[in-house]
Amino acid sequence: MNKRILAASGVVTAAVLLLAGCSTTPSSSSTSSGAATGASSDVRVAFVSQIEGIPYFNGFHTGGDKAAADLGISYTQTGPAKVDATEQVRIVDNLVSQGYDAIAVSPLDPTSINNSITKAQDAGVKIATADADAPDSSRSVFVSQASDESLGKTVMDEIAKAADEKGQYGIISGGADVATFNNWIAAAEKQAADEYPDMELVGGVRYTADTAEALQEAQNLMTAYPDLKGIIAVPSTAVPGVGQAVTNANKIGKVAVTGFGSPQTAAPFLESGAMTSTVLWNVEDLGYLTVWALYQLSQGTEFEAENDVPGLDDPVAYDADTKTLLLGDPTVFTKSNYADFDF
Repeated sequence: MNKRILAASGVVTAAVLLLAGCSTTPSSSSTSSGAATGASSDVRVAFVSQIEGIPYFNGFHTGGDKAAADLGISYTQTGPAKVDATEQVRIVDNLVSQGYDAIAVSPLDPTSINNSITKAQDAGVKIATADADAPDSSRSVFVSQASDESLGKTVMDEIAKAADEKGQYGIISGGADVATFNNWIAAAEKQAADEYPDMELVGGVRYTADTAEALQEAQNLMTAYPDLKGIIAVPSTAVPGVGQAVTNANKIGKVAVTGFGSPQTAAPFLESGAMTSTVLWNVEDLGYLTVWALYQLSQGTEFEAENDVPGLDDPVAYDADTKTLLLGDPTVFTKSNYADFDF
């Protein structure tokens, strides 16, 4: 990767154009099959992402493919080409009609997906959520990257550290109805109230559908609040938009940016200093865990309180009360370590 600052600007512009261009097609998908022993190659599982074609879900796909190869099963990943909850529901329904054994979805709208989850289960298809949850649905399990509380706390700690624990900050989120995003924000605001009384959220939470909208909202925040010290970019689609807005405004070093973006999405901005950090988890491991969990569901295998997952370094905890598999603690990526990760 060319790490010069001027090249970074071009990388992000290309990313924005790519996302815009993707909106002309309804969805994107690919399927891989494993050949491991001890599992049935007839088992078919699938994951429906929030949006295809971005580094985050590409990394998820990489992990899912690896799990499918290790387990000897078929794995399909698909999702809308732009943030579109209605299209996501259509994709889930279509996979159910194709007779997949188990399907996971990262819901854009935790309410509109509920009926599809119920219908799928009525048809004998095992349904999980992964990456984002539909907590009021009848899903069998939620494969969670880290606890909402730890993610929100960590991202607030990062923006407070960059702002010397005082001043105004903004939050740019994704869809207003994405429960996971809202939970992270609530946890961040609680951490601010508990630990950083001199930090002030201004402008409310700004909701966006894509990178271009995030860029515009970040520009609006910096115009409305010239003393702004930092911005939290919640979805990975907002990260390049917010980083580019700070770069365009010549406010690198004046307005800090952190958020929940993959290390490669944040890379140009970590290099330039527009972002001080990005908080996430190993998304390839999350993809791996999701496909492993789908296989367990397809076989009728119950989860243990602690699960040894081949392919993952650490045991994975299961909360029976919330039916949640928890990958682990958040990871903070900075300029010093982002290059160690490919997603």
